[in-house]
Amino acid sequence: MHVSLSALEKALQLVGDLAETEHPADFGERALPGLARLVSCDHLTYNEIGPAPGQMAYWAWPADIVPPVGLDIFAAHVHEHPLVNYYRATGDGQPVRISDFLGRERFHQLGLYMDFFRHFPVEHQLALSLPSTAPQVIGIALNRSSGEFTDADRDLLAVLREPLITALERATARDQARRALTTVADSKLADLTDRELRVLQLVALGRTNSAIAHLLDVSPRTVAKHLQHIYRKLGVSSRAAAVYRTSALSSSSP
Repeated sequence: MHVSLSALEKALQLVGDLAETEHPADFGERALPGLARLVSCDHLTYNEIGPAPGQMAYWAWPADIVPPVGLDIFAAHVHEHPLVNYYRATGDGQPVRISDFLGRERFHQLGLYMDFFRHFPVEHQLALSLPSTAPQVIGIALNRSSGEFTDADRDLLAVLREPLITALERATARDQARRALTTVADSKLADLTDRELRVLQLVALGRTNSAIAHLLDVSPRTVAKHLQHIYRKLGVSSRAAAVYRTSALSSSSP
């Protein structure tokens, strides 16, 4: 595996930016521009392809990219997509290229290409998938009209896969915690004081004790004391467990 130092520096910038993602719905919008700065491509898409026909969510970069033909055309041919089929069959989310499975002539014979990809055009694609419940596929695809993606491109995307997964998981946990905190009257979180709820909310957003102390105009020691009370009331012993417990309360609330 070969990844240049400059690419790693840009990758670290992307990882830092993604760490601030607070809503899962914002993940694609934040991740795609950063990936475009790392791996040269014409456009990128973040896709959630569900098990049911036509069940699909789609974000693109540049944001004003509009498919020349409807996404229903893509949905009608998605069963032909070699990368989607690979991810569904193996559960392996590592980066792969269309050319890893099909030659150019065979790719051009697909209805997927004839009715959809050739209108962009998409001649080369490199993608990775993120964890999901089979047979759903969540993936990011990088597209080019010319010039195959290199092994170095694939290696860099492989390095970034785990940070991308972590960022999405954190955004999901923060969103669940936020929803729990907005329905506090209907959950066990009602045992917490208003100040403890505020501290827990900031913890769920990834803030440090020092940052929380600055925002609340108190000392870090006071924040630590609030956290001790929160842990006791929630029956946990760490920040991560408190956020997880909050998320669990959210998902179990009527």
